[in-house]
Amino acid sequence: MNPLSTSLAAIISLALLSTPASAQKHGKPRDDSGPQHTERHRVAPPTKSYSGPSRYHPGTRPRNLDQLRRKVIPKTYRHNYHAVKRYRAKPYVRPKGWYSRRWIYGDILPSLFWTRKYWVNDFWRYGLPIPPHDHVWVRYDKDALLVEISTGVILQVIYDIYY
Repeated sequence: MNPLSTSLAAIISLALLSTPASAQKHGKPRDDSGPQHTERHRVAPPTKSYSGPSRYHPGTRPRNLDQLRRKVIPKTYRHNYHAVKRYRAKPYVRPKGWYSRRWIYGDILPSLFWTRKYWVNDFWRYGLPIPPHDHVWVRYDKDALLVEISTGVILQVIYDIYY
């Protein structure tokens, strides 16, 4: 073999080894939904205790819910909380081949996890705050994630609210 073909073969081999297919380590399928923090490089902001909403009484659907949702300012939600009160829920079934991870606000949740199947439409039963317009609460294992419907960006996380 001439030196040019040897160099070319080496470059192709390196390119194949560094392809996104190598991202499938530990059974995690690739996700091309956009930029994400990697587990090794992201720094989770500190969590605060979350004891419940202040705008309504948990367990009862708030009156004028659509009007309240439009008044909510999304910037006030950027927090990671740890639930003080926990709620019983049916078993969580994550998509096949995915492992559990701890999300933080600002992450982009793959669309596979925020399909309607995972939406928490009766958020008031679990003491979750009123979601802003175009956002939805999503259950992810024991956590509740407030997700922007059009992009999947996580606006707020409440850890360990379900058992």
